[in-house]
Amino acid sequence: MVDYQTIGVTIAAASVVIGVINSILTSRREEKRSQITLETRQAQLFMQLFSIYDTKDFLEDYGKLSYLYEYEDLSDWQTKYGALKDLSAYASWARVGRFFDGAGILVKKKLIDADLVTELLREIIIYSWEKMQTWVVEVRQMIENPEVWENFEYLYDEVKKRTQQLSHEEMMPLLKQISGVEQ
Repeated sequence: MVDYQTIGVTIAAASVVIGVINSILTSRREEKRSQITLETRQAQLFMQLFSIYDTKDFLEDYGKLSYLYEYEDLSDWQTKYGALKDLSAYASWARVGRFFDGAGILVKKKLIDADLVTELLREIIIYSWEKMQTWVVEVRQMIENPEVWENFEYLYDEVKKRTQQLSHEEMMPLLKQISGVEQ
């Protein structure tokens, strides 16, 4: 004779097992979907960042910073390029620094992939920080705020960790050659 109680318990146990398996599979699918969504958002954010980097205005600002602005220290910089002396030069300087400070925030918060930023922007990040570092350090001291462009510095440190880079002296002639500026 058929034991209806045993059949009922077996069906109930099988239902629980099937429910657990379904839950696991659903969870894995959702996790994969979330990862794809995150990667898509990071790619979109990176492309927004790159679209700013690739504008004529930004490239002109970077060109000025790279090839026109020479200074020994903060006092020398202020005399030549400070807001009261040359508002256009000051604005170019600030836009480049703020751009990389913003990119540094995105990398620090893992909203954008550091390796992707490194791969595409490594030389310009390294050169910009090394060109601007004296100014940043002295401004931090002058206004007693160690957080001035701290995310730009973080970005520089991350890029340096991720790449075996040419020294500044080796890189400068290459950057000039690439940009078409005579040495």
